[in-house]
Amino acid sequence: MRRGLQRHGISGGQGRPEATRRRRPAALTGGLLALALAAAGCASAGSASPGKPTAGGTATYALPPNTTPNYIFPLSPGVYFSVVNSSNLQLLMYRPLYWFGTANGLPYLNEQLSLAYRPVYRKHTVTIRLKKYQWSNGEKVDAKDVVFWMNMLTAVTKISSSSVNWGGYVPHEFPSNVLSVKAIGAYKVQMKIKGSFSRQWFTDNELSQITPMPLAWDVTTTGKSDCAVRTTNCIAVFKYLDAQSKSTSTWVHSRLWSVVDGPWQLTGLNSQGLLTFSFNKEYSGPVPPAHIATFKELPFTSEEAEYNVLAAGGRNPLDVGYLPTVDAPVPPPGRAVGANPVHGYRLQPLYQWGLSYFPYNFASSDPQLPIISQVYFRHALQLLENQAAIIQGPLHGYGHVSTGPVGSFPRTRYLSPQAGKGDPYPYDPVAARQLLKTHGWTVNPTGVTICRHPGTGPTNCGKGVRAGAQMKFTLYYATGQTWLESALLQLKSNAAQIGIEIDLIPKTFNGVLGVVENGSGCPAGGCPWELADWGVGWSYVPDYLPTGDELFQTGSFGNTGLYSNRVNDNLIKQTLNSSNIKLMWNWQNYLTKQLPVVYQPDAPSALVESINSLHIGTQNPTLAINPEDWYFIR
Repeated sequence: MRRGLQRHGISGGQGRPEATRRRRPAALTGGLLALALAAAGCASAGSASPGKPTAGGTATYALPPNTTPNYIFPLSPGVYFSVVNSSNLQLLMYRPLYWFGTANGLPYLNEQLSLAYRPVYRKHTVTIRLKKYQWSNGEKVDAKDVVFWMNMLTAVTKISSSSVNWGGYVPHEFPSNVLSVKAIGAYKVQMKIKGSFSRQWFTDNELSQITPMPLAWDVTTTGKSDCAVRTTNCIAVFKYLDAQSKSTSTWVHSRLWSVVDGPWQLTGLNSQGLLTFSFNKEYSGPVPPAHIATFKELPFTSEEAEYNVLAAGGRNPLDVGYLPTVDAPVPPPGRAVGANPVHGYRLQPLYQWGLSYFPYNFASSDPQLPIISQVYFRHALQLLENQAAIIQGPLHGYGHVSTGPVGSFPRTRYLSPQAGKGDPYPYDPVAARQLLKTHGWTVNPTGVTICRHPGTGPTNCGKGVRAGAQMKFTLYYATGQTWLESALLQLKSNAAQIGIEIDLIPKTFNGVLGVVENGSGCPAGGCPWELADWGVGWSYVPDYLPTGDELFQTGSFGNTGLYSNRVNDNLIKQTLNSSNIKLMWNWQNYLTKQLPVVYQPDAPSALVESINSLHIGTQNPTLAINPEDWYFIR
C-alpha cells in the first residue's frame, strides 16, 4: 500500500446549482509553469474530430499539485513509498511481476499485463513462470532478476529499522514468510512458504510486491556485486542504489535507471520538475499499433495554477489535466459528471482503490494519548465528520462515503454486506455531545470541553484521563487541495460546537509525511501531533487485497498512528490464513466499531480532463497509468 495525496492518474484501457462558469484565459501563475509548458512542446491537436488512430506525437500530463516524484528505485523506503513515486515514475519504467487493474475498472489481477503467468501452488510451494520479456539493454527478464529482488528485500528487512527500508514491510510477513527462493530454470522461480496462508492473499499482497531488477543494478560504489546470488552482499548494493535514487539530477543520464523493462524510459528532467519519457522500443508487452511516442509530466504549484493552463488552451494545450473541485459542475441525478466547463475536453472522475481516512497518533509519548485511546471519543469525533456535506459541498457532488477499513468504491466482493449499507456514523452532533457528557466531560460549546469525572467506570472519562484534561488537538494537513482544506475547516467548526478545539497546521504533502513518520521538520523532542491528513489516505498498492495487515496490524509500517489491538490482530491473521471471504467481513465489521482512524469521504483522485483528440481509454482504480496505450486521433 502507498500513501498519496490527490493522485491524478489515468490508465490506458482495453478499450443542482448551475455548472461553474468557465474562467477567462489567464496568465500562468509563476515562472515555473511557464517554463514547464514551453518546454513541453505538445504535438497534439486541440479539437475533436472523428478519424483514425495516429502513431507518434507527444502527450502532456499534469502532475498532482505541489508534488513531483523524488525517488526512482522501486524498492522504496517508507518515506518515499507514495503513489506519486510509483505511478508517475517507477511503474512507467519498471514493471512489477503482477499487474492489477482490469479492463472493466476493478482492482483484480490483470494477467495480460503481468510479467508472469498465474502462480501455481502445491502445499507450501509456489512456482512462478515468467513470460518472455526483455530489458532495454537486451538482457532477458528472467528468474535471476526475481531472485535478485528477493535477496535484496530479505537483506534490508532483516537489519534494524527494517520498516524504514521497505515501505511495504509488515512484521512476520513478506519476505519473512518465505523459507527459500531459487531459480529452477531460466524463467521459473520456486518459493517455499512458512505456515498456513490464503493463496489469494499470497498472490495479491505478497507476490505483488516483487519487481524484477536487472543485473545492471547489482553494483556498489566499488563496482559489480553479487546480491543476486548472496544476500550478504545486498546491503551495500541497497545503500548505493538508495543514494543514487535520491540524486534526482543524475536520473536521466544514469546507466542504472536507463535499463528498463517497461514501456517508457526517462529522457528528460529539468530543474523545474518537468519529466519527459520516451517510448521504449524494446518493450515486450502488448501495445496498440498506434501510440504516442513521448509522454511529459508537468509540475504545478496548485490546482488553480493547473486549471489556468487547462482553460487557456492555445497552440500548446495541456492534453491530460484535472478540474479542481471548486470548478466542478455538479452532476444531475443519476449522472457521474455534470456539464464540462472546459471546451474540447472529456471529463471523467477517477477514484482510487484504497481507503480515505486520517490517523490518530497512538504513540505513548503524546500527551493526549489517554483521550485518543477512548473508543467513545473516537466515536464522537467521527459523528462530527459530515461526509455527506463534504461530498455535496467542497466536492461538488463527486465522492463516496467511506464506511470502514475496506474501500467502498469501486464496489468489490471484499466489502462486507454490513459496510455496503452506507455510513455507519452519519453526522450527528447531538449524539456526539451526549457521548462526551455520559463519559464524565463538561461540554463547553463556547470554550474547551473538560474532564470532570476521571476514572475507569462507565460514566467516567477513561483510563489515564486526568481531571481537568482538555479536548485540544493538533491536526497537520497537506496543502494544495482546496476541498481538503474546506473539509477540515468544517470539521474544526463542527467540533468547536461541543468544545473540541482542533488546531489546523498546514504543510506540504511530503512535510506531513515527514512529521508523522520520522518527525522531520519538527523541533527537538518531536511534533506533538494528534491527527494528520495527507489527502486521501491509502492506496491498496502493491497489496491489493484489503486484509488490513499492512495498515492496521500492530507494528506494520503503514500503521502510522501505531494503533494496536489484540482482537484486531487475531482477526486479521484469520484473513491471511484462509480465503473464506466471511473472515474478511468479520474483521472489517469489528474494526469499523473501533475507529482507529477518522474516515473521510473517498474523493476522486482526479476529475480528469482529457483533450478530445487523444484516446486514453478506461481508468485504473489502482492509479497506475498506461500512456503506451494512448494515441491521437486525426
